[in-house]
Formats: sequence, structure tokens, C-alpha cells
Amino acid sequence: MQFLATSAFVLQLTLIVVALLLTVVYALRVRSGRLPRFRPLPGIDRLRALFSEESESGRLLHVATGASRFSATGTTAETLASLLIAQRVAEATTRRGGNVAATSGDIMAHAALRGTIHGAYRQAGFGADYQSSRIQLAAQQTPIAYAAGVAARYAAEPMAASVVAGNYDAEALLISEAGRQHAIPQLAATTSLAALPVLTLSADTTLVGEELFAAEAYLSDATAPKARLLAQDALRWTVLVLLLGGLIWQLLAVLQPSLGLPLLA
Repeated sequence: MQFLATSAFVLQLTLIVVALLLTVVYALRVRSGRLPRFRPLPGIDRLRALFSEESESGRLLHVATGASRFSATGTTAETLASLLIAQRVAEATTRRGGNVAATSGDIMAHAALRGTIHGAYRQAGFGADYQSSRIQLAAQQTPIAYAAGVAARYAAEPMAASVVAGNYDAEALLISEAGRQHAIPQLAATTSLAALPVLTLSADTTLVGEELFAAEAYLSDATAPKARLLAQDALRWTVLVLLLGGLIWQLLAVLQPSLGLPLLA
């Protein structure tokens, strides 16, 4: 049986191989201490300051990971990024003796939050302080109901700050406005064009677009997050080079038939 590889298949396979190689290379590079200089993110600096303030005040540091849509198949990249941020926030907070609360809008994200936050308490030596009731599922893939649930927690529980990160649209206005009314400092992070204007104007600081995916590496001293960030940047350049190369190939194949170049399928 003859196997015919299309250009799309070759491109996908190339990207997978390159991604794996880049991850290994950058993991070794990070372990050896050869790190590039990361550009500063004011939102991350503000969040680090909140870690200390929260442990002194005794109030909760809250993480809201967003609600997936009914039409979404599987967990979105934004939700995965928000879960990683929640993990790093929990680790940094519990190490200082503080407490973490979280609100999710997806059952899978809720299960992941309970496990990672409980693990952060155990790792810090405060496993007995973990309370599962602080990790709440406000709604299941219903953004408006989820936003109302977060707003209700703002009104009911004293919070030192709230990290609003993940998959949001216009419902972010309900969350950010409730936080403003209750004087809760909010750090927001999303890629949505519908939510960014609202969060930029109402949150104390906002991570825009790809900064959502980079935040974990900034919050962690571990090797893996920084290696992933560097691999993502390198992979982005790899994709651009492949696209440019494919465009040049197609142009030559069309404009210069004498070269005998086949058209990319």
C-alpha cells in the first residue's frame, strides 16, 4: 500500500518534531542557567506584591479561571493557561502562609483546580489548612451565570485580590465591576477582543493576548515553564519561516513553470 504524504501532513509532522526538539533544547538551556532577559510585565510585578500583602492581611487570594462555552470541544488553550496560573499563584501564596480561593465555570477545570491547589498546600506543609469549599464551581459552561457567581463571592467573602484569567467575553464586565465596587484589586488576563477593553479599563492591571500564556513562566522558578515559553517563541518563528518558504515555493511554481516545482497541496 502506497502512502502519499500531503504538504499539510508534512507541515504538521515538521512542527511536532521541531516543537519536541525545541522543548528539549530549551529545557537543557534553562537548567544550565543560560536564560535570555525576559521583558518586564507590570501585571506580574503587581501580583508578586499582592502575595506579600495577602499573607499579612489574612484574606483570601482569589483566582477566577473563566467559563467555557457550550460550543467548545475540550478544554481551551486559555483555560489551560489559567489553570497553570492558578497553580503558580497557589504555590506562591501557600509558601507565605496565605490562603487561596478559586471559582471555575467548567467541571474539568474545577477538578484540576482542586487537585493543584490541594497539592500546593501539601507542598508548602500546610495541608491541614486546605478547605475544598473554597474551590467552587459557579456554573457549567454558562458564562453569564459564572460571572454572577464570581460577583456573589466578591460580595460574600473578604478578598485581598483576585486574578481573573482565562476564556472571557463581555461577561467580564460583571466580574470587574463587582470587584471595583468591593475595592478588590484585580489582575486580568485574556486573549478575547470582547473582554480586553472592559478589563483594561476596570481591572488594576491587565495581561494582553499572549501575555496570558507567558504568565506562568514569570511566576515560577521551575525549569519546565520557562522552557515551554522559550520553545513557544522559537516555534512561532519556525511557523513564520515555513509559511514564508511555502509562499515563495508556490510563487515560483506558478510564475516559473520551467523549474518543475510541484504545487503544494
